[in-house]
Amino acid sequence: MWLRRLAWGVGILVVAAVAVTAYLLATFDPNRYKEVLIDKVRAEQQRTLVLQGPITLGLWPSLHVKLSQVRLSEHQSPEAFASAEGLELSVQAWPLLNKQLRVNRVEAHGVSLRYTRDSQGRSNIDDLLKKSTEAKPDEPSGEPVAFEVAGIELKDVSLVVDDRQTGVQGKVVLQTFNSGRLADGLKSDISLKATASLSKPSPANLGVQGSLQLTPQLAQNTFLIDKLSLDLEGDAAGVKQAKATLKAEALRWDGARRAAEARDLSLEGAAQVAGLVVENARLSLERFEYDPAAQSLQLYKLASKVAARQAGQPLNAELNWAELSVKGDQIQGSTLEGNVALAGPTALDATFKSDAPTGGFKQFKVPAVVLDFAVRMAGEGGTREIKGKTRADLEVQAPTRQVALQAFSLEARVQEPSLQPLQIEATGQASAQAGIDDGPGQASWGLKGQINGNAFDTQGTVRLGTGVPKVQASARFASLDLNRLLPQPAAKGASPSAASSGGQPKPAAPSTDGAPVDLSALTLVDGRFDLSAGQLAVRQYRLSDAKLLADLAQGRLTVQNLSGGAWGGRFQAKGSAQAGSAQKIALQGTAENVDINGLLKDVAGKDVLEGRGQLKVDVGTAGRTVAQLTSGLDGTASLLLRDGAVKGINLAKTLRDAKARLAGRGDDVQRSSAAEKTDFTEMSASFQINDGVARNKDLSAKSPFLRLGGEGAVDLVRRRVDYTVSTTVTGTVKGQGGAEIEALKGLTVPVKLAGPFEAMDWKVQWSGVAVGALQNTVKSRLEDELKKKLLGKSAAEPAASGASQAKPSREDQIKNTLRGLFK
Repeated sequence: MWLRRLAWGVGILVVAAVAVTAYLLATFDPNRYKEVLIDKVRAEQQRTLVLQGPITLGLWPSLHVKLSQVRLSEHQSPEAFASAEGLELSVQAWPLLNKQLRVNRVEAHGVSLRYTRDSQGRSNIDDLLKKSTEAKPDEPSGEPVAFEVAGIELKDVSLVVDDRQTGVQGKVVLQTFNSGRLADGLKSDISLKATASLSKPSPANLGVQGSLQLTPQLAQNTFLIDKLSLDLEGDAAGVKQAKATLKAEALRWDGARRAAEARDLSLEGAAQVAGLVVENARLSLERFEYDPAAQSLQLYKLASKVAARQAGQPLNAELNWAELSVKGDQIQGSTLEGNVALAGPTALDATFKSDAPTGGFKQFKVPAVVLDFAVRMAGEGGTREIKGKTRADLEVQAPTRQVALQAFSLEARVQEPSLQPLQIEATGQASAQAGIDDGPGQASWGLKGQINGNAFDTQGTVRLGTGVPKVQASARFASLDLNRLLPQPAAKGASPSAASSGGQPKPAAPSTDGAPVDLSALTLVDGRFDLSAGQLAVRQYRLSDAKLLADLAQGRLTVQNLSGGAWGGRFQAKGSAQAGSAQKIALQGTAENVDINGLLKDVAGKDVLEGRGQLKVDVGTAGRTVAQLTSGLDGTASLLLRDGAVKGINLAKTLRDAKARLAGRGDDVQRSSAAEKTDFTEMSASFQINDGVARNKDLSAKSPFLRLGGEGAVDLVRRRVDYTVSTTVTGTVKGQGGAEIEALKGLTVPVKLAGPFEAMDWKVQWSGVAVGALQNTVKSRLEDELKKKLLGKSAAEPAASGASQAKPSREDQIKNTLRGLFK
């Protein structure tokens, strides 16, 4: 009987509890506490919380809460830190009483997060990571709350990153993420799909999707991953159209010991890298273990194979390392070996191997890494071949994460059909160190050697992990002929400086005006470069004591000093080049005591001027093609020469024919010819350059009996000349014209130079000086007759007529002389 009453009592209590719960759900409105929650976030976190959508709270079938249109600001700023279109969390209520968090479901969609960190390491989540100051130090922390999640479902979760300390800027989007039951020590299935789009340190667009099995072991701060399979696709760090699959039978990460293990790890894929099409590449590792606390490193059956194509030709490479076992100061391992082979017009055969490693965990060495290589390059002039061998000791220092090549040596022989064989020898060392605590990595080198007895040495450093690499490099060469390294010019036959002969122009070369000029390579590195060479040959240029000092930063090259000896004198210049959407180039320089003929032949391929003296330029331009750079050229130039000649016409010879030309009263047109020239003792001129056209108004040149002036324009865009030389005869030199030149004395003869660069014409405008020349002729004859009458007859007549004849008066002598002029 009492059992029935007890059952009735329990039933009444259950009904009462259900009734109370139903009443609470019907009457409780969580939205009334919005302002309380908003005020709490504002007071404790100094952030603004916005809850635009309603808050839904339920107890059946589990305790759950739903939020929509949520927004959280930055710390002490109105800018958005996080936002979400919808959030839902459901938990089991009873386990909370036993300090167990059992989450039935976590759902989120339309979530946006923003992470920023400045160059000093201050981030926008520092305030959220601070430990609460309300808990007392002597207050017991209690046992950790156990957790369990039945499942997680995320859609369209994005993270915008702006990390100035590492130089990473971009956006990561988690398109989907689904998990099974997650609990400490429990294996759970996980699938995901995500994309990443980065603008810095280099543009990258990647996509990843796949699955894995995750087992968290929170008490040991350890995570186990089984059956990992991830597919990656996209572009990053110069790699285009990459497709790869990462698989692993098992992975283990011990956060407390910072130890890692991997079993049956493989990476397989394809990509395009700098003109290299990788059709299939595979890296496999049977087992890998790394435990810095135990000073242990285990590596078994590392194998790598690459099948690719370079310019359509097959390229194959292989690397194998069977075993490496390091424990404390003991090490065991096999030799390292591999090969590379490239077929085609440019062929490569290389093999490398090493001795067994020595050392221990903190520092081990792979000694005597020997590389034998042979390169064959087929060309129009024959086959070029490079054979050689390098040897080095590979040293690894684990604590500092440094790799070094010690006792490096190179011996190589280069066979070039058009050159003498090159014998190259070099010794030195190089090292690389990874960054510590997210700091930048660094590499350095130092080499000395000789090329056919010409000694050189070079050293430098490069810092990595700071955005673009930062390079500090210097090199010194006793003698350097870059023509032995650079490809041969496409044109054959005459050198670029050869001029036309016999008055016949050369056929016009194909136009390169539309050829692009790409300075984007200036954005790849920053740094300072210091180069010098006792003797330097570059194409047709031959320099002595050449020096270059330049800085490169953020795509801007600043040449502080470019100097050397050339063309019998010396030059010194500085300038700049700016990459980007509006490319700019500027140059300021002075050449002293140079042979202008050699300079023009080398630089412009023109044989139009001789002499020695000074040349100054200060020019700038902008554009992305040769035509744009030419048409945008602005600045000034000047020259001051002595003891030279203008080639193309012999004005002295032309003026000696003045009598015949004046008689015909016609202008004389002559084709410019390298066989003719007009000498001068000194010449000066200055040019104002605007939009690719150089204009001159102050030409001045002198010779023993000529004075030259002139003005006109040189159009670099249209490649034409329109110039007028004013030639004035100042005196007569015996044997250089006689009476013909005397007719032009004191007169200015216009001589026009016009036409395209390849076929310029000289036009002597005799019609403009005919009247003046006739006047000079009459005047000259009058003077001759006067002298003849006055000096000739007056002196002879007294002797012929006898001493007794009366002497004529002076007035009669003059009258008789004038009368004789017009007989």
